[in-house]
Amino acid sequence: MTSGIQANTLFDGAMNRDGHILEYYRLKNITLQAWSPFQYGFFEGVFIDNEKFPEVNEVLGQLAEEKGVSKSAIAVAWILRHPANMQVIVGTTNSARLKDICQASHVQLSRQEWYEIYRTAGHRLP
Repeated sequence: MTSGIQANTLFDGAMNRDGHILEYYRLKNITLQAWSPFQYGFFEGVFIDNEKFPEVNEVLGQLAEEKGVSKSAIAVAWILRHPANMQVIVGTTNSARLKDICQASHVQLSRQEWYEIYRTAGHRLP
């Protein structure tokens, strides 16, 4: 039997919004799955190429151009390089989009690039 946990979301049933669930899962060697990683709200749509997120899209665009992949591939590469060792569930049936996103497995992000995406997505660096 498997069970899901909603974390770091605004859903009423979500738990542990302070982020400590990531540390727990890392300590217990539990794999997290990033479900619908391009979505930014329940019905709002995706953040990639959305005018509400200009700074992160600029950085994604720059990195995508430098590395010869799409912004989606860069976003997935970011998740795959997360210290929590996450898996990504992209939820597409479009084979062209899936091939595009799969390029992420070959993208190398430096620590500086990884943190720049993190920062421009609205997170504070310690």
